Amino acid sequence: MLVDDRGADPWIYRVIVASLNSLTVLLLVLFMVLLGGVVLLVGLLLRKPKPEVLAPILKEEEPVLAEATRVDQASTALFATLSHELRTPLNGLLGVAQIMQEEAPSDDGVAIEGCARHMLAVIGAMVNLSKIQAEWDDLPEYREWVNLYDLMEQIKKDLVFRADLRGLKLELSHQDKSLRLRGDGDHLRAIVENAILGSIESVSLVRIPTEKKVLQITWRTDGVDVKVDIVNPREEPSQERQQQIQEVFQMTTGVNHARLQMEYLYWAVSSALLERYKGVMYANPYEAGGVHTQLSFEMEQMQASASGALPTGGLRLDQGGKSSKSMLALPVCLSLIVAEDDPIARKVMGTILGHMKQEVVFATNGQEVIDLVQESKGFDLILMDIDMPIMDGVAASLALRNGEAGELGKHVPIVAVTAFGVLSDEGKFKRAGMNYFLPKPVNLKKLREVLQEVIRRDRPGVKT
Repeated sequence: MLVDDRGADPWIYRVIVASLNSLTVLLLVLFMVLLGGVVLLVGLLLRKPKPEVLAPILKEEEPVLAEATRVDQASTALFATLSHELRTPLNGLLGVAQIMQEEAPSDDGVAIEGCARHMLAVIGAMVNLSKIQAEWDDLPEYREWVNLYDLMEQIKKDLVFRADLRGLKLELSHQDKSLRLRGDGDHLRAIVENAILGSIESVSLVRIPTEKKVLQITWRTDGVDVKVDIVNPREEPSQERQQQIQEVFQMTTGVNHARLQMEYLYWAVSSALLERYKGVMYANPYEAGGVHTQLSFEMEQMQASASGALPTGGLRLDQGGKSSKSMLALPVCLSLIVAEDDPIARKVMGTILGHMKQEVVFATNGQEVIDLVQESKGFDLILMDIDMPIMDGVAASLALRNGEAGELGKHVPIVAVTAFGVLSDEGKFKRAGMNYFLPKPVNLKKLREVLQEVIRRDRPGVKT
């Protein structure tokens, strides 16, 4: 049941599904990929010329020394704004595509999401690179125990489409399923994911592969040392790899640069973050053909007993194969606040939650959320956008946890919903008292899992 006149009317779903065929959506996504590349390159080129960011690198075995620099604040703000504004409509489009895929799964739907994920990865790498340069000395770090098995499996799932385009099949070899690493989960994911993305992107698309080859990823530990090996049989060894990574950090408006190959951008992000964990990236020709890339870094470790139990705010790994429809009605009607300033995002979220038979009240800024909680006898969950006018999501969450809206605000579960999803964001949200983190476009299965967890917590006898 939707109880707010700013909520989602049923017409939006019917119109969207009736008017957008798969080809139209795909063309729109591809157009936005091109537009995103142009906008983000402009954001980078608007920076003022500045001195060398990194110390010279002479050997492949030496790490990238990522020294923080003072980046012009105006151009950095413009860069962040442009990237956010680009992702906002893209996330709305992906939300619609998810709805369509739930109703009528197709290969076209998989391709649409794969293209869009490609664009988000490019944007994410560029934003993360900018963040590393601007905030190196004060880069936020949220230390938690991260299950490396789950993390690697999720990365594999997210990169399957990209690998398939280059005739690669991703295979993982795990040391075990129970090892936990203590560090910033965002950092760890960025290190591994960008290293793999760089290896995938280095494979030329000039010729369409006629057969699949295996890109093998293996991880193991030795004391505090963690090693991740990536063997790509299609990657060509390059003597200029480290030099090209170096040039990524030296891009300024003062020099004319040739087109940057994306693999070096990904590797630059991974290499820079490795330094924070006394790490290094090695790359050498593989005896059977291709390139062997190894990530080596230090992290505190522990073995955890196998258990299906999850920590507060934890979400299960996305599993492949058939599953129940994510938008089916839930057994309990929760009372929800959805804080979102973008009208299209409100419509999409309202449609999804309406299918799940949830009661929704909408707010367009953090102050409205505080007012709603203060005036209400009870809400079960708040889905909180981060970037909103008047009062943003982080400020609103801090106010709620500090009791500015009464006792309910101190305890009601809060989900951070954001289009940013860059380095250390999740840690920042947890410190603000948020319980869950869902990056946009919100994955329908993960949203359902959050709602189910809230139901199980508050109503133990109900089967979800």
